[in-house]
Amino acid sequence: MVKLILVTHGNLAEEMLKTATLILGKAAEGVQTLSVTTSTSIEQGTQQLTPLLADSPDGVIVLTDIFGGSATNIAITASKDFPKCHVITGLNLSMLLTALNSRKKLNDKELAEKIESDGKRAVINATELLIKGL
Repeated sequence: MVKLILVTHGNLAEEMLKTATLILGKAAEGVQTLSVTTSTSIEQGTQQLTPLLADSPDGVIVLTDIFGGSATNIAITASKDFPKCHVITGLNLSMLLTALNSRKKLNDKELAEKIESDGKRAVINATELLIKGL
Protein backbone atom coordinates (compact mmCIF):
# COMPACT_ATOMS: atom_id res chain seq x y z
CA MET A 1 0.00 0.00 0.00
CA VAL A 2 1.26 3.49 -0.86
CA LYS A 3 2.13 5.50 2.24
CA LEU A 4 0.34 8.82 2.64
CA ILE A 5 1.73 11.86 4.49
CA LEU A 6 0.03 15.25 4.83
CA VAL A 7 2.35 18.23 5.35
CA THR A 8 0.62 21.56 5.90
CA HIS A 9 0.74 24.86 7.72
CA GLY A 10 -0.87 24.91 11.13
CA ASN A 11 -3.37 22.19 11.95
CA LEU A 12 -4.77 21.82 8.44
CA ALA A 13 -3.36 18.32 7.92
CA GLU A 14 -4.92 16.96 11.09
CA GLU A 15 -8.26 18.66 10.42
CA MET A 16 -8.40 17.46 6.80
CA LEU A 17 -7.71 13.93 7.99
CA LYS A 18 -10.45 14.20 10.65
CA THR A 19 -12.91 15.46 8.03
CA ALA A 20 -12.03 12.68 5.58
CA THR A 21 -12.51 10.13 8.37
CA LEU A 22 -15.93 11.63 9.11
CA ILE A 23 -16.95 11.37 5.44
CA LEU A 24 -15.58 7.83 4.97
CA GLY A 25 -17.01 6.61 8.25
CA LYS A 26 -13.77 4.88 9.19
CA ALA A 27 -10.33 5.81 10.42
CA ALA A 28 -7.66 6.38 7.81
CA GLU A 29 -5.13 3.61 8.22
CA GLY A 30 -1.48 4.58 8.60
CA VAL A 31 -1.72 8.19 7.40
CA GLN A 32 0.85 10.49 8.95
CA THR A 33 0.76 14.26 9.32
CA LEU A 34 3.34 16.97 9.84
CA SER A 35 2.40 20.49 10.88
CA VAL A 36 4.58 23.42 9.87
CA THR A 37 4.52 26.64 11.89
CA THR A 38 6.17 30.03 11.44
CA SER A 39 9.02 28.82 13.64
CA THR A 40 9.70 25.65 11.59
CA SER A 41 12.79 26.01 9.42
CA ILE A 42 13.25 24.04 6.20
CA GLU A 43 16.05 22.11 7.91
CA GLN A 44 13.94 21.27 10.98
CA GLY A 45 10.97 20.21 8.87
CA THR A 46 13.17 18.10 6.61
CA GLN A 47 14.66 16.35 9.65
CA GLN A 48 11.15 15.57 10.90
CA LEU A 49 9.81 14.40 7.53
CA THR A 50 12.71 12.31 6.24
CA PRO A 51 12.21 9.41 8.70
CA LEU A 52 8.51 9.31 7.78
CA LEU A 53 9.47 8.75 4.13
CA ALA A 54 11.66 5.75 4.93
CA ASP A 55 10.51 2.13 4.80
CA SER A 56 8.02 2.70 2.00
CA PRO A 57 8.58 -0.06 -0.56
CA ASP A 58 5.28 0.73 -2.30
CA GLY A 59 6.06 4.45 -2.51
CA VAL A 60 4.93 7.59 -0.74
CA ILE A 61 2.55 10.39 -1.63
CA VAL A 62 3.10 13.63 0.26
CA LEU A 63 0.20 16.06 0.01
CA THR A 64 0.98 19.70 0.82
CA ASP A 65 -1.22 22.75 1.04
CA ILE A 66 0.32 25.41 -1.22
CA PHE A 67 3.02 25.49 -3.88
CA GLY A 68 5.98 27.60 -2.82
CA GLY A 69 5.07 27.47 0.85
CA SER A 70 7.25 26.11 3.64
CA ALA A 71 5.36 22.81 3.79
CA THR A 72 5.99 22.11 0.12
CA ASN A 73 9.61 23.27 0.31
CA ILE A 74 10.18 20.89 3.22
CA ALA A 75 8.53 18.01 1.35
CA ILE A 76 10.54 18.62 -1.83
CA THR A 77 13.79 18.86 0.12
CA ALA A 78 13.10 15.72 2.18
CA SER A 79 11.93 13.68 -0.82
CA LYS A 80 14.91 14.23 -3.11
CA ASP A 81 16.56 10.92 -2.11
CA PHE A 82 13.33 8.89 -2.38
CA PRO A 83 12.61 8.05 -6.04
CA LYS A 84 9.17 6.60 -5.27
CA CYS A 85 8.05 9.73 -3.43
CA HIS A 86 5.61 12.11 -5.10
CA VAL A 87 4.91 15.57 -3.65
CA ILE A 88 1.55 16.93 -4.75
CA THR A 89 0.54 20.41 -3.69
CA GLY A 90 -2.78 22.23 -3.53
CA LEU A 91 -4.36 19.80 -1.07
CA ASN A 92 -8.12 19.71 -1.12
CA LEU A 93 -10.60 17.25 0.36
CA SER A 94 -11.27 15.58 -2.99
CA MET A 95 -7.56 14.81 -3.38
CA LEU A 96 -7.38 13.36 0.10
CA LEU A 97 -10.45 11.16 -0.39
CA THR A 98 -9.01 9.89 -3.68
CA ALA A 99 -5.72 9.09 -1.97
CA LEU A 100 -7.42 7.24 0.87
CA ASN A 101 -9.75 5.28 -1.40
CA SER A 102 -7.20 4.35 -4.07
CA ARG A 103 -3.85 3.81 -2.37
CA LYS A 104 -4.35 0.06 -2.01
CA LYS A 105 -5.33 -0.38 -5.67
CA LEU A 106 -2.82 1.80 -7.55
CA ASN A 107 0.96 2.05 -7.58
CA ASP A 108 2.67 5.25 -6.47
CA LYS A 109 2.87 6.85 -9.93
CA GLU A 110 -0.72 5.96 -10.88
CA LEU A 111 -1.98 7.23 -7.55
CA ALA A 112 -0.09 10.52 -7.89
CA GLU A 113 -1.64 11.06 -11.33
CA LYS A 114 -5.15 10.22 -10.10
CA ILE A 115 -4.85 12.50 -7.06
CA GLU A 116 -3.74 15.42 -9.22
CA SER A 117 -6.49 14.82 -11.77
CA ASP A 118 -9.27 14.43 -9.19
CA GLY A 119 -8.05 17.48 -7.27
CA LYS A 120 -8.24 19.66 -10.38
CA ARG A 121 -11.62 18.24 -11.37
CA ALA A 122 -13.02 19.12 -7.92
CA VAL A 123 -12.44 22.83 -8.42
CA ILE A 124 -15.72 24.09 -9.85
CA ASN A 125 -17.35 27.49 -10.04
CA ALA A 126 -20.68 26.30 -8.64
CA THR A 127 -22.40 29.61 -9.41
CA GLU A 128 -21.48 29.37 -13.09
CA LEU A 129 -22.56 25.75 -13.19
CA LEU A 130 -25.95 26.61 -11.69
CA ILE A 131 -26.48 29.70 -13.84
CA LYS A 132 -25.72 27.73 -16.99
CA GLY A 133 -28.03 24.97 -15.78
CA LEU A 134 -25.54 22.22 -16.50
